[in-house]
Amino acid sequence: MFRAALLATFLAAPEAMALSVDDHRGYYLSGFGIYEQADSARDSDNGRGFQVTLGRALGEHNALELSFLNLKRDRDLDGRADYKSVLSLDYVRDFGMQRFEAALLPDVKPYLLGSLGGVLEDVRGDSHMHPALNLGAGLLFPLRIGSWNWGWGLRTEVKGLVQYNDRKSEPANNDVLADVHVLIGLNIPLVWNPGRASAAAPNRECALSVVDPVSGRRDCVNDADRDGVVDDSDACPATPDGDRVDARGCSLKVDGDADADGVGDGADRCPSTATGLKVDAGGCAVEQTLSLQAVTFESDSAVLTGVATGLLDGIGASLNNQANVSLEIAGHTDDTASEAYNLKLSQLRAEAVRQYLIGRGIDGARLTTRGYGEAQPLVANDSDANRALNRRVDFKLLLTATPAPAAP
Repeated sequence: MFRAALLATFLAAPEAMALSVDDHRGYYLSGFGIYEQADSARDSDNGRGFQVTLGRALGEHNALELSFLNLKRDRDLDGRADYKSVLSLDYVRDFGMQRFEAALLPDVKPYLLGSLGGVLEDVRGDSHMHPALNLGAGLLFPLRIGSWNWGWGLRTEVKGLVQYNDRKSEPANNDVLADVHVLIGLNIPLVWNPGRASAAAPNRECALSVVDPVSGRRDCVNDADRDGVVDDSDACPATPDGDRVDARGCSLKVDGDADADGVGDGADRCPSTATGLKVDAGGCAVEQTLSLQAVTFESDSAVLTGVATGLLDGIGASLNNQANVSLEIAGHTDDTASEAYNLKLSQLRAEAVRQYLIGRGIDGARLTTRGYGEAQPLVANDSDANRALNRRVDFKLLLTATPAPAAP
């Protein structure tokens, strides 16, 4: 009954980000080897065994884990073995991946855990169940070797298991026993991440591609109707060539205003202005700054997502449409990592945007980049939602001269 209740509670947990070296959703599995420093009241040596853990997340930094532990100890009296099995439901709180500028210091994700469980002990052939409390701390290290990166991690823990003995089993006259467990093992996500598969796949030619400026990795995206919205997100996958589209990929074209900027085609000197840009009476973009949270990247990476490339295609079209516009690209992050790391990541992300626009035919001399890290948040970094708003790319449009009339 006890085990069934634990399992039911675990399976009812909502799907969210799992405790992992990357941002996986769903389940993950950990396997450990254990060394036990036994309570001094026990008439046995220290124990050795294993633990298997199935985890599922409760939020960005929280997880729920169901763990089964089994170990044995050699008795001092006759050299035979005593046994202990533990089934526990653990709450885990991690503190995010910590990254260091020093080359010899590895990335690490620290975490705390606490649990309630049941202990089944077999001491001198006498078996009893006991309630127990588990408290501990651990470190999770990414396992990445060259291009091999499946999201696996090396996990280490130190835990104290306190059980209420109730003098029912040996050692007698001890109501409470406390054992210390040291664990080391592997953490493996059980949800396949397509981003990792493409990292190992050979490069291939494609109509649209996103290039990581750090690793040189190239990802293809599909956009059959060439409207700037990738097929996976396109609600109108057969938009006619030249039509302006909304975020769903559906046409915004109306009679007399092809780019839907509020200036009729007859008076529009810049007829392909990106949706959302402010324009003058001639339909050409004016100086302005745009903050786009939708220009997103893979976790802890400068690799653009497919949604981001769709938006950047619109920006690229506007730059091709209006030769007197130059662009300052500013990368921003939240505050979850170190200041130095965030500054570096924001610069790499701004450069990734620049390289993508160059790949769409924009002269690189018109594009400058700067990373600001966490220094210019839009809102306070006091919640997951606010941190998401602060992870963004800003575009500052600068005018260098009066735009020439559009070619007929």
